[in-house]
Amino acid sequence: MSLTFLNKFKQSKLAQRGAVALVCLLGVYFLTPVLLNGAAEGLIREDSLVKADAIVALAGDPRCNREKRAAELYHQGWADNVVVSGMSFAWGFHTGEAARRYVTSLGVPGEKISMISETLNTRAEARALNDLMRERGWNSAIIVTSAFHSRRAMYTVERAAPGRTFYSSPVPTGSPEWTPQAWWSRRDDVYVTVREFTSWANTLVGGWQ
Repeated sequence: MSLTFLNKFKQSKLAQRGAVALVCLLGVYFLTPVLLNGAAEGLIREDSLVKADAIVALAGDPRCNREKRAAELYHQGWADNVVVSGMSFAWGFHTGEAARRYVTSLGVPGEKISMISETLNTRAEARALNDLMRERGWNSAIIVTSAFHSRRAMYTVERAAPGRTFYSSPVPTGSPEWTPQAWWSRRDDVYVTVREFTSWANTLVGGWQ
């Protein structure tokens, strides 16, 4: 009986197509999480550190973990200068000045802290950083940003400042920061990840400045 069923199955094109479709669906089911995790992890760039002229905390972190990480690297001796970034608001508040005060509170001397201003986006920050490095005679810097932003930030900075050397040392992943593993299962991480993929597309086509 089993042989008869097997022969009928082999002769049935519909059954064969169904089997192929089932295998494909199972493949998609098991491979999709692997591919999504890999895509998110591909957003991260973390380099082996070398002592540099400055440590740069890019703007855009309301938790100030970027500034905290920059201060930690300063105290570990990776550079003698720290750069913070920010922009001003109409009511007189400047996020860069707030970042400077926070880094000072973490023990970095005020005279060792520089600020780049009116940095609306990563490309503006990269241009302002290149100008500051030229003015100060710096040739290398450690870039500190959120992990999901690290590869795009490095791509942008290196394009804006050819001939200079940069190293990436992002804020570690994990709660309350972004986590790449199973990011699609958490609303905040979905927003961050999808936005970063969109920002990459915009960067690669030379979109909004």
